[in-house]
Amino acid sequence: MNRALGKKIMQLRKQHRYTQKHLAERCGETVTSISAYERGQRIPTPQVLERLAMALNTTVIDLIDPKYVQHPSLQEFIDRSPEVMAHPLDFKPILEDILVHLTLSNEVYFNGRLLTKEVRDHMATSVNQALQQGLQSIKT
Repeated sequence: MNRALGKKIMQLRKQHRYTQKHLAERCGETVTSISAYERGQRIPTPQVLERLAMALNTTVIDLIDPKYVQHPSLQEFIDRSPEVMAHPLDFKPILEDILVHLTLSNEVYFNGRLLTKEVRDHMATSVNQALQQGLQSIKT
């Protein structure tokens, strides 16, 4: 979701002709955070999502619903691959963010659909297991 969400934030920001600095000021974030969200390197908290939605004159569901996002073409993805591969990605903070959202958020959506608490709990267990496996693999 973070890449699609980042693309959506960037699309709306440009649509409103906001700079990253202006958007950051409107929603109480730093320019560094806005940049990280747009690049898909960080996932905003539910509270930040609400402030971003307000600043961009939209709703949270419109921000996170993938049907409202224009995905890059395969060629655009291939063209960017060397850039992406030049920066190794640490999955630990991403998995931790997902776990926090699954366990602490009142509402969690998947592909635009509200998840039940049972499904969120099951997903949280799986993410927690992945975190533990990752940590165990680097201890040995």
